[in-house]
Amino acid sequence: MRRRELLLALPLAGCATVPPPPADTAFIAPGVAFRVPAPALLRQSVAVAQTVQANYGGMAMVFEAQIAITPAGLDLVALDGLGRRALTIGWHGAAPVVEAAPWLPAQVNAANMLADIALIYWPEALLRPALAAAGAGLEVAGPRRSVVAGGQEVVRVALPQPGWGGRALLQNLAFGYSLDVQSVLLAP
Repeated sequence: MRRRELLLALPLAGCATVPPPPADTAFIAPGVAFRVPAPALLRQSVAVAQTVQANYGGMAMVFEAQIAITPAGLDLVALDGLGRRALTIGWHGAAPVVEAAPWLPAQVNAANMLADIALIYWPEALLRPALAAAGAGLEVAGPRRSVVAGGQEVVRVALPQPGWGGRALLQNLAFGYSLDVQSVLLAP
């Protein structure tokens, strides 16, 4: 698997044999279909530039992303290691609108990227009901969040400093991938 395919296939590792969920829903573990709370529910504005190192199956790749959130919605642009636009997501209504580069694998599901972002940055008050509807729960201890399903921790998040700036680590224990996210806050 080439490095750019790894990046976008990571969140899909366990989902290749099931029909894709709606654009705002991602499988975060087998049988756990998490509907991402709409970014407009955040009722805040933020713009960040991110460098993300994705690790899966002993392979690592780095990509860049820019995310802008306002009360009207979310815009995300992801660039591959060569600076090419790989994925654009706009969420300004009921569901995200995705534009993927033609060289991306057909099974890429942008909802998984949105789910990872939400699990790291969305407030507990938005995550708890959405995870409960998926049959999962949220445990929080200081800067650490855990998504638990079927009595097992399936996703672990460490956010050493609150907010969007700084470093965040996400480990999807169910699908065996991790993300090391370095964010620079561009606008509060």
